[in-house]
Amino acid sequence: MHIIIVGGGGVGAALAKLLSNENQDVVIIEQNQEIVRYLNEEIDGLVKCGNGAYAAVLEEAGIKNAEMLIAVTEIDEVNMIACMIAKKYNVPVTVARVRNPEYYEGPGVLSNKQLGIDIFINPERVASFEIAKLIQTPNVRETEYFAKGQIKMISVFIDENTKLANHSLLELPIPQNSIVAAIERKNGELIVPGGNDIILPHDKVFLLGKGEMLDEISWLLQKKDTRSTNVLILGGGKIGFQLARALESQKKNIFNVKIIEKDPDCCQSIASQLNKTLVLQGDAIDLSFLKQEDIQNTDVLVAVAGDDRTNVLASILAKQFGVKKTICEIINQDYYSLFQSLGMEHIISPRLLTAAQILKLIRKGEVLSMSLLENGKMEILEMSIPHSAKVANKKIQHAGIPKGVLIGAILRNEEIIMPHGDDYLLPNDRVILFTSPDLNHHIDRLFAGEKKSLSREKKNAMSFFDF
Repeated sequence: MHIIIVGGGGVGAALAKLLSNENQDVVIIEQNQEIVRYLNEEIDGLVKCGNGAYAAVLEEAGIKNAEMLIAVTEIDEVNMIACMIAKKYNVPVTVARVRNPEYYEGPGVLSNKQLGIDIFINPERVASFEIAKLIQTPNVRETEYFAKGQIKMISVFIDENTKLANHSLLELPIPQNSIVAAIERKNGELIVPGGNDIILPHDKVFLLGKGEMLDEISWLLQKKDTRSTNVLILGGGKIGFQLARALESQKKNIFNVKIIEKDPDCCQSIASQLNKTLVLQGDAIDLSFLKQEDIQNTDVLVAVAGDDRTNVLASILAKQFGVKKTICEIINQDYYSLFQSLGMEHIISPRLLTAAQILKLIRKGEVLSMSLLENGKMEILEMSIPHSAKVANKKIQHAGIPKGVLIGAILRNEEIIMPHGDDYLLPNDRVILFTSPDLNHHIDRLFAGEKKSLSREKKNAMSFFDF
């Protein structure tokens, strides 16, 4: 697939790397010459210096043969113009990063069709909703929802005192409506386990099941159901502000939210738009200031200051003060493993969240949703099985599914099935797959139907990436 990315900043560069790894034909358009030089060294793809909102530049990038254009510059209007031009060249799918809510909320003068945008993305908004989910779910490191919320995936950390530790999967009384879908070892190895695999202390375990699964396995976690009430947000930028607004909108007003922001103008701006959140001007890593603001009684600290070093240092300081849960934003993906080794509990990457949504567009099958685990080491795909797919009407054990791919759940006519080898895969089933990126060609071969353009269901479901 020939894909043009307009904007070579953080999001564009991350997308280009992932798409290149998917063997896609990628061209990046970037105006900043210094960024262009960096991309030429880092990206396996063609990089052009120019304005992506100019038709001539887009023609040089091969817009006439492009199957997708992704516009992710820092300027909404440039992204929108690039998409409008792309549609004039009949590009099938256009994606635009749009941060200003006035363009997509409420009645607009121009429709999405007139703007030429098939799919809007807003990395900061998606990140704020992901963080809100973590805050609202006790004792859990990550939460993902599939099949319209009927199927849930959570991850939990295993310590020496957890009942899951030092037992094989066959020995564990896991409820029938749930499975252990993946295990991450202390050394970073991520595996799709079999029945004989043993869960070890310091493992991170991913569990998949019906929505009520958390209640049924709580005894395995051996932790009190500690509700998060006092939330301290470090950084009043787009993520911090939208997170506070999301917490304020909860029906049960159980959160006491504070935001610490260094910029006085930003403080004044967000304070005027929030109703229940206390906005304070200060330094996120000033020890005396944090003590003054009673950080030791904070349940959750969210570090979204827009700078990796500040976020990590603030998270480490919070742990020293006894904060129960820390959530840390990272910007540079190269630091992901380093941050994990420092004991960061919850790492949120807006770029990775965005990349997951883009990647599902290029899959050959009917990918309805997609999540990336552990910096892209593993993927969770929610797929619809077409009538013409090779796996359709076959038992799982006879479908040729390779080792390393796990079918975690099947949604069939509103019925949730935790499958076994004797279960059939039927047309129109929704399946939840755990797989590694290097097995994607097998997924495409087995689950894709006849080649066609982006389905109406998929396009409608993804008109705005929101969680």
